[in-house]
Amino acid sequence: MPTLMDARALVRGVLMAFAVALAPAAHAWPDKPITLVVPNPAGGAADNLARGFAEEMSKRLKQTVVVENVGGASGALGAQKVLRASADGYTLIFGNTSDMVVTPIANPSAGYATRDFTPVALVGLTPMALVARPGLGITHVDQLVAQAKARPNGLTVGTTGASSFQAFSTVALQKAGGIDLLAVPYKGGAPLATDLLGGQIDLAVMAMPGAMPHVRAGKLTLLGLLVDKRLPSAPELPTVNEGSAVKGVTMQIWAGIGGPPGLPAPVVETLNATVRDILLDKDFNERRIRNGDLPVTPISAAEFGRFLAAEVDKFRALATGMKLE
Repeated sequence: MPTLMDARALVRGVLMAFAVALAPAAHAWPDKPITLVVPNPAGGAADNLARGFAEEMSKRLKQTVVVENVGGASGALGAQKVLRASADGYTLIFGNTSDMVVTPIANPSAGYATRDFTPVALVGLTPMALVARPGLGITHVDQLVAQAKARPNGLTVGTTGASSFQAFSTVALQKAGGIDLLAVPYKGGAPLATDLLGGQIDLAVMAMPGAMPHVRAGKLTLLGLLVDKRLPSAPELPTVNEGSAVKGVTMQIWAGIGGPPGLPAPVVETLNATVRDILLDKDFNERRIRNGDLPVTPISAAEFGRFLAAEVDKFRALATGMKLE
């Protein structure tokens, strides 16, 4: 025969069942606008790519995705904003090699590390190009290495700061070729390009989309792309690894989406699947390739995490001996 205690337990169980039944259903993510923080000023390549992705994400997630530009401190301000945000999937970083990897390595006072982000998805790859002023008379990377070895620090190379991605790319080339170039730091890409086009400096490593219009106009000489093999979208363009003097140099600036620490797995999975769908969209992909970006094979969030760890190892090795700001 049921005891009074059993009866009370039964009543509590019934009341809890009613409470669950009457409670509003949990909201599925996302049920409000999502903010993509871009740690760069508006109008640049990273911002343009982010806005294209935001539009495509909005269509697929059925929710507004807003791009917020938070530039400054080499991307650290935007990165810190995301890392301080609630881990609910509504504040994400649309970052790149510089702000997610290079800045925390080059500047320990930035206050964060690559591992602090929850990896979500790799979204973009842009190759770097080694270019020279036409008057230099160098048309092949082997010629560059020969001349640089004959005159150590006799050739100038522009970089956007002593600890920028361009500076790391230049160091990678110098280490591979066993040469010493005289680095000339600039405050931005625009003044660097102006001086290179004007013949005030000899060389620069530039993002391919920014370099190629000048190359095609005959204003700069392409010595090679910093990729392991020629691009299917531009098979006529050589790489720096095709000669005998330089091997194994691969430097491409990538873009990726990450979140604050502890981003829930279901949110990560939904975002990664959304990015996968976008990357497999033929029209979207073709537009990006025309802009000079590489086609990106979708990878899982875990694979993106391993990719980030490998990037950290690569840039830490390059940082050895560099005079970082």
